[in-house]
Amino acid sequence: MTSSVHETRGTPFALRTRRGFLGAVALGVGATVLSACGDDSAGAGGDGGGTTDVTFLSIIPVASISMSPELLADTGGHFKRHGLNVKLQVTQGSPPAIQTVLAGSALLTKIGDIETITAISDKNAPLVNLGGVEKQGLLRFMSSKRKPLTKPEDFRGVTMGLPSTGGTSEKTLDLVLASAGIPKDSVKRQVVGLAPGVFELVKSGRIDGYIVSLDTSLSVLAQQPDAVAFAPSSVVSAGVQLYATSKQQSEDPGNQDQFRRFLQAIADSIKFMVDDEKNGFKETMRLIGTKYDVPSFKDQAVAVEALKLFVKSWTVDGPDKIVQTNPQSWQATYDEMVKSQLVAGGKDPSAWLTDKFAPTAA
Repeated sequence: MTSSVHETRGTPFALRTRRGFLGAVALGVGATVLSACGDDSAGAGGDGGGTTDVTFLSIIPVASISMSPELLADTGGHFKRHGLNVKLQVTQGSPPAIQTVLAGSALLTKIGDIETITAISDKNAPLVNLGGVEKQGLLRFMSSKRKPLTKPEDFRGVTMGLPSTGGTSEKTLDLVLASAGIPKDSVKRQVVGLAPGVFELVKSGRIDGYIVSLDTSLSVLAQQPDAVAFAPSSVVSAGVQLYATSKQQSEDPGNQDQFRRFLQAIADSIKFMVDDEKNGFKETMRLIGTKYDVPSFKDQAVAVEALKLFVKSWTVDGPDKIVQTNPQSWQATYDEMVKSQLVAGGKDPSAWLTDKFAPTAA
């Protein structure tokens, strides 16, 4: 590549009315999610020879590169080996996923630390962080060599393009600004969506930068010689993707073994990809491709580079800490969010996570 890369409050969520829950379903959870999340009728699971049905909610399209751990756990047989039949269901964003998990109609979901901490801290949602997966934020802020944005101080006075207002991307921008003491209102914001041609707005000077996913950033870098990418994770702790469930479900003995088996299958899937890196992730992409059409896999160079960065993110705390949350990083993220006035201070975020279902290192 010839491009430059700089990598380095409210109503309780907990038990809302039936109307509120059905409203969340209408937003896109779908009727199929309303089936029992842990139906043991198929057997005891594990080594007993049967399988347990589990509903997992994804807030993004299932056939996405960031869903590789789940997709490989499915197509590579890791879920099956741990006695699970996992139904991957899609919701339209975090709020309906959180509502459905809290209602007990899905066992768990994967959402961001920003959304999780906001829901627990400001909306009293009884969520539990079961373990971090992506432990380094993989959003990227794109700009051009004409006006490169490579450190927080560069963002003062610029116009940033956002996929939407009030979401994770904008909150990540606020955290980056707060890390350098830059007022939020010093940066103009413009909704530009996620269309492939957004970089043209940067080239024309209509915006100075915009926020995209990791794989999109790699595609832009490959196609635009003047593109520059900034990794927010170089200056803030926030950006972790984690598995979450309700406090009630985490305390239900009937669910606890399912959590252990699910997280172990994900850890096994990630370890497979770690080992497959030396082969250019060929077997990983082949297995996933037997069932899922992942758009990012169509450009093998982009897919390999993205998966390398995912591997780094999954294993940043060491191979023995896969699918576990780093307590210090979790505390740092909460502190960052308090500093940037995204949530109220004075709370103990360590009470919002557990490691009792963590996978074994073997």
